[in-house]
Amino acid sequence: MAVETGGVLEVGIDDGGNVVVNHPDLKPDTNGVGHIVFSPQQARAMARLLMDKADEAARATWDRGDTAAPTLAKALPPVDRSKRCMLSGAPETPDHRDMLPNGQQKDYVVLCPEERAKGYVRPVRRSYIHRPCGTLTTMGLSLAQTYARDPGFYSGTFCCACAAHFPLDQFVWEGTTEQVGS
Repeated sequence: MAVETGGVLEVGIDDGGNVVVNHPDLKPDTNGVGHIVFSPQQARAMARLLMDKADEAARATWDRGDTAAPTLAKALPPVDRSKRCMLSGAPETPDHRDMLPNGQQKDYVVLCPEERAKGYVRPVRRSYIHRPCGTLTTMGLSLAQTYARDPGFYSGTFCCACAAHFPLDQFVWEGTTEQVGS
């Protein structure tokens, strides 16, 4: 729910090295300015908390099936799947599927950074559960952003406990019942 405010939020640093948030709707001080002062540590903790809550709100929106989330997807340019590269940043190679001793591939195909930067149709989520074994696996950010930009990009993913790849219908996003890649 949007809340209309009477002014603009401003963030700055005071002479003591503290982070200051100014907003006209906060109780004004003797200078007529409403503000909250945070130490750098408190500001970092608040930023992390805000990011976590923003992610939680986005997931809840998607999980409820609200129409606001799909409307955003319509405003984005279509995915260009030709803009692919390797997770390592190298151009795509035919041997990227060669297996390492830990069961992972030598490298993974992702959408290139400029394609991922065009925006996401789903929330960026890094962790998922392999339903057959119940294990949580966390992927790198570039892989997670590729899923968020183009949920159908991959046909399977890796389970760190089983040390193998399986079809996406065996995985759900952490904290949801939503299938990975949907």
